[in-house]
Amino acid sequence: MSQRTLSLRQAALKDVTAIQALADAQTARFHAGDARLPARHTLPPWMILADDGPCWLAEGPAGVIGALCAERESWAAASPLANVFPRRYLRVRLWLADDADPGELLPALLARLDAWPGTLRIPARMLLAPVCDARLMAALRGCGFAPYHTIAHRPMTLPLPGLPEPVDGLLIRTAAEWDVPVVAELMAESWRFHAAHQPAIELSDSLLEGCMIQTRQLLGGGMRQVLLLAERGDEVVGFFGIGLSVQDPTARPALFCKGRYGDIFEVAVRADQRGRGIGRALFRAAWQWFRRRNVVGVFVNYAPTNPLSSRFWPKLGFRDAWVNWWRP
Repeated sequence: MSQRTLSLRQAALKDVTAIQALADAQTARFHAGDARLPARHTLPPWMILADDGPCWLAEGPAGVIGALCAERESWAAASPLANVFPRRYLRVRLWLADDADPGELLPALLARLDAWPGTLRIPARMLLAPVCDARLMAALRGCGFAPYHTIAHRPMTLPLPGLPEPVDGLLIRTAAEWDVPVVAELMAESWRFHAAHQPAIELSDSLLEGCMIQTRQLLGGGMRQVLLLAERGDEVVGFFGIGLSVQDPTARPALFCKGRYGDIFEVAVRADQRGRGIGRALFRAAWQWFRRRNVVGVFVNYAPTNPLSSRFWPKLGFRDAWVNWWRP
């Protein structure tokens, strides 16, 4: 479609139904490309017309063929999520018709977003896209976006790879309150390593305090989550923070088809202990915990720029499903 037949305008309340239909069609297309993804999800109006950001529509002769909505995201330095995402950015959501050309529409819609006054104060943006949409990913790269972190999935039906038998002298156990300080130190060490390979991460001066909070949250999850430790002698040398996640596309936006999933929240192995099978031993224990709770699959977030995690998870059978794309 040429620019002469394409018009762009800001969305209004009357457009919500058309955008929902556009999202439904796009979600169905994603499902056709990857059976792990939901065929439909409920899209609340606040995700379309955010209070703190614009929504732009692209219209052709047959109606709306694209929509790009943005919303400000910000995290206080004390928040654990400040170590996962940059402090301030625009969360961008994009919906395109089946026959729309991302290479044409994405630059046009982003240009309107760039002209929005709020963008001058928050130029960075992040957008989640499914890996099965190769045309969109190519368009994102063409617009200067790069992968920030990946959500990978592994079905429970897939047999475990050749995991080693328990490492000599290694004990896997559940964490207790007295383990919080050492786990927080390991978590902070892991985030420093991660930040060294992802310039967009802004670590807080109170990183350790934030990791203490996050460790206690992982510890206090009751039956729905657990903090697994790897211990050698009297020293904690690694941990997995894991839990359960219910995906229900009929009630709210979901990453995967309806069901109960295992979620791997946090992972770390002490720097001087890496490469000794500790992470794989922890994964074996986590897998057993998930299996007892009848999950349909397990997913994990990892950074493709991290040279350790980008090799570790694919070797365990995880396959990418979604990518968060980042443009400063």
